Amino acid sequence: MATRERRLDRGRRLAHRALLMMGDELREARIQAALTQRELGAVVGISPAAVGRIERGQAPHVAYETLVLLASALGLDIPLRAYPNGDPVRDAAQLALLVRLRVLLPTGLRHPTEVPLGIAGDLRAWDQVIEGQGWSLPTEAETRIRDVQALRRRLALKCRDAGVDTMLLVVADTRHNRQVLRLAAADLGEAFPVRGRDALAALRRGDKPAGSAILLV
Repeated sequence: MATRERRLDRGRRLAHRALLMMGDELREARIQAALTQRELGAVVGISPAAVGRIERGQAPHVAYETLVLLASALGLDIPLRAYPNGDPVRDAAQLALLVRLRVLLPTGLRHPTEVPLGIAGDLRAWDQVIEGQGWSLPTEAETRIRDVQALRRRLALKCRDAGVDTMLLVVADTRHNRQVLRLAAADLGEAFPVRGRDALAALRRGDKPAGSAILLV
């Protein structure tokens, strides 16, 4: 029963996360299309308030058809498929990324995955939390950065709601991600002031980094 409950909890968190991300993408597409919530809602046949709730990820029971219609009106597609999920992390590539990080860390550190934010009624979770002696470091993993602004907003909201002032963003070391990070360096510098190499050096000493950092792994 415990395993089943954990999987259900994970499913709820993933559903909540997916709705947040989808809402963010729909909002960005609507703004780029120069449409108001009222105009978009009229096309699909729902109210402006309903569009707003969907964009904020606050419509947990929204019909899949409604999401598809909204996306279609904005020139987007929403694929839906099912696949095995052996490990409680978003996908195999992300798990491999977290494993690569663990190899770089001393054995004295702990690193549980899918750690809930600890807010009543909030199903969001950190991809991983690195735990040392008297400290913890929430960690998010990104295998491919698609939208820097959306990523920054999502992480800022998560940190704010969880009362976290320092986190680690682990990014797959690919040509695409390096180029994205280089182009967005000025925008990300304020949110992630510590260099990745300095954050890694602190972790290897068993210490918490002095501030948030982006680490290519």
